[in-house]
Amino acid sequence: MEEPKFKTSDVNPLPELSGVRVELEPTAEFFELKCRLLFAVMRYEHQGREYEVGVTRAYLRLSLEGCETVLGSSFGENVLASVVEENSLEKQAGFVVSGGISAGSVSGVNVNLGGRGEVGVSKKQKISETKTHLPVIARPNDSWEVLPQVTSAGRAPIIDGTAIPSIALCTLRRKKGGNRMVVIGEVQVSKRSIKVSAVGGNLIGK
Repeated sequence: MEEPKFKTSDVNPLPELSGVRVELEPTAEFFELKCRLLFAVMRYEHQGREYEVGVTRAYLRLSLEGCETVLGSSFGENVLASVVEENSLEKQAGFVVSGGISAGSVSGVNVNLGGRGEVGVSKKQKISETKTHLPVIARPNDSWEVLPQVTSAGRAPIIDGTAIPSIALCTLRRKKGGNRMVVIGEVQVSKRSIKVSAVGGNLIGK
């Protein structure tokens, strides 16, 4: 069987801001989809001022024709983990005895024993949960969300760097009865995920 040959082409109106390349490599009856996706901060000048433009969140979506993804691991899968419960027990113990001589006779000696004892025990229970923030997370319907690693208290920074470093994204197989395969990888960014800032800060009153 002759090895299929695929033609690739890319259309990018903003090559300084993002870049995506997808390639298909046949492996037996399946096809491995490799992807390279990167982002950068773009600068431009407007009315004598310089601005920086970047994105804080993006999506990579696949449009498939004549093929479909197969079951198996895909890049960026975030497997849900169980909550880990940790129990710790703290003990505090003490014993105090006090005595003195008073009325009472033991073999001709006046003795009085007074005593006081204290034992304290305290319990402390804590539940700890570890969360991992992946920069690229596989989403339903053959899509991936690109979001930088941040904590719950931090703000999403601008994406600047390689998100998918030319590795296998997923595995595809040809649909029955189809003789044509088309794979389109498209980067989508919402308006609210585009950040524009003036270099050197904003002018007073602007």
